[in-house]
Amino acid sequence: MLALDQLTKLWALRSLETGATVKLPGPSDLTLVFNRSNAFGLVPDYGELSRWTLASIGLAAAAALLGSILRRSTSTINAFGFALIGAGAAGNAIDRLRLGAVVDLFDASKLRFVWIFNVADVSIDLGIALVLLAVLKRQRQRQATATRLIS
Repeated sequence: MLALDQLTKLWALRSLETGATVKLPGPSDLTLVFNRSNAFGLVPDYGELSRWTLASIGLAAAAALLGSILRRSTSTINAFGFALIGAGAAGNAIDRLRLGAVVDLFDASKLRFVWIFNVADVSIDLGIALVLLAVLKRQRQRQATATRLIS
């Protein structure tokens, strides 16, 4: 996912004009924008302070998640989830280090989704979904075990 993220961003930088929208059939278009904030623009842009702080947090999160993956105690689903989240965090951190902002290009405003996003963002969302799935699976297993013990 990290490689796919970086390749799509490289393509967007070489092929799209900043701010111009390329209309596509289907639910999404392409619009090249540079995000100097974080997800959903929750953090105000404080210039270089934002850039380096958000890049550092992204790299630290990716490293911590990699450490979790390498532990044998985590489930396979959790490991894949952590890997996807880490890849997304690293992809966006690389953009901040290299360009000073995150490259976003997928515009789903046809679906009334107001934010423009990238492959790294999708990777993070998929990773979160897998981690939540692992939690739900573990809860079901515990409930089944408790039910057998009570019976």
